[in-house]
Amino acid sequence: MLRKKRLLYLSANRLTAHSLSRGKLVADATFERNDAGLAAFAAYLAGSRELYYLVVDVVEEDYHQDTIPGLGRKDRRLVLARKLAQRYRDTSLTLSLSLGFDKGERRNEKVLYASFSNTQQFQPWLTALEQKEIRLVGVYSTALLAPPVITGAGLKSPRCLLVSVQQTGLRQSYVEDGNIRFSRIGRVNLEDAASVAAACASESARLQQYLVTLRLLPAANTPIDVMVLAAGRYHAALTEVCRNTEVLNFHVVNADTQCRTAGLAHFPADAPCDALFLYAAASATPKQQFAQDQHRHHYQLWQIGKVLYAAGAAVFGAGLLFAGVELFDVYNLRERIRTDQTQFDAISAEYARVTATFPPTPTSTENLKTTIRQFRTLQSQTASPAYLFAEISKTLAAFSQVEIERIEWRVGKPAQESAAKGAAPKPAASAPAPVAAGAPAAAPAAELGYQLATVSARVVGARRSDVRSITDIASQFMAALRKVPHLEVMNVRMPFDVTADDTLAGNIGSERALAEDASFSFTIGRKLGG
Repeated sequence: MLRKKRLLYLSANRLTAHSLSRGKLVADATFERNDAGLAAFAAYLAGSRELYYLVVDVVEEDYHQDTIPGLGRKDRRLVLARKLAQRYRDTSLTLSLSLGFDKGERRNEKVLYASFSNTQQFQPWLTALEQKEIRLVGVYSTALLAPPVITGAGLKSPRCLLVSVQQTGLRQSYVEDGNIRFSRIGRVNLEDAASVAAACASESARLQQYLVTLRLLPAANTPIDVMVLAAGRYHAALTEVCRNTEVLNFHVVNADTQCRTAGLAHFPADAPCDALFLYAAASATPKQQFAQDQHRHHYQLWQIGKVLYAAGAAVFGAGLLFAGVELFDVYNLRERIRTDQTQFDAISAEYARVTATFPPTPTSTENLKTTIRQFRTLQSQTASPAYLFAEISKTLAAFSQVEIERIEWRVGKPAQESAAKGAAPKPAASAPAPVAAGAPAAAPAAELGYQLATVSARVVGARRSDVRSITDIASQFMAALRKVPHLEVMNVRMPFDVTADDTLAGNIGSERALAEDASFSFTIGRKLGG
């Protein structure tokens, strides 16, 4: 984990490096803009792995407000890039800040374009940062940091002018609805506190009129709050001179006191205003900044690595949590197994104690179990013809032309329909082996699987010549029996079942001949226990 942040404060001729750690802002070194200063700066950066914030305070700033139509993300990015390229020759340090949308029907977006008139003065410092693979978070101007400084002071106003007395001069930044709209630096004699106070009052009134000219204020009498930020030695003079007017409402803030209120326990005594802007860059970092992707490449790589590390740590934590849950489940399961085993042992001991009091039996427990199983088998195979007869009777009620001549009921296996006519019957099963004394009786060699009813019937009231009608009635009767649940129809013999070995004879042409011999037979079966 990084313990420090590095804050670089760049003015026109020099760069000052600061370290921020646990509320202490310390000036490490100052580097002049020459070969020796750049070499010392490169040595200062060598091997550093902290995050760096570059805060710029120079005169050459440009702010321009424009409107663009409401566009999608991709088209908006292309339009903003084209607008910046049209306004600035060098777009390496530019930004476009959205100021919201018009309330009209077209919903045009108001955009503030900002850049530096002379970006070449920053290039040696940026090149050194790139060569040393420094993690540059961003490039921020003091004007861009004005909104968090105003918010940190507790001043809540939709229109506010921040006037700060800094090493570069008198910085004036106009903020509206939390966004920077305009900023400039005025040259003053920092050695004369009275002249600084007078310049602050006069320049604030002059800037208010200029904002009206730029149409950043809706009217000439629009009031704005003025937050004057200065070190302790300027505080008395500013309080005396900065008087409220109809349009200017002054708030003089002691920079030293504000640094401590913001959380800086230690800061450079000669530059409290600069320290406040540096601290705002590190603690309330704005989303918008001037650096492009090529300047922030190593910082973006660090961000990606941090995300991957966090994702890996999350997966590892989830794995540990899952392993802990599984380990807890295994522990609970082993406890239940141990409890169940204890209960089983207790029940087995109780069972053995109870069975020890039983009178002796003439046979073993295994023989009793076998006998009970055979009894249940015989019980399941015990059958009555009532069910089959009842179903035949129900079906027969719907067929008045069918008469039952005979029903033979039995329990056994159905005859094989595929056996050839006149085939020899199968030999009887061999006699069972003798049973040893005291052993349980063996199960039957063949299980009786069905209760069967062989039905002989005939079709009455049909003419013998109407072979189709007789066959259909017999078929419909047997089809109705097939629909009964658990019943099977087999071994069917139709009234006119002519094969290669049979002949068809009789007085077919006689009108008075009835179907006395239009008989048919079939077997219905039901599985035992079904």
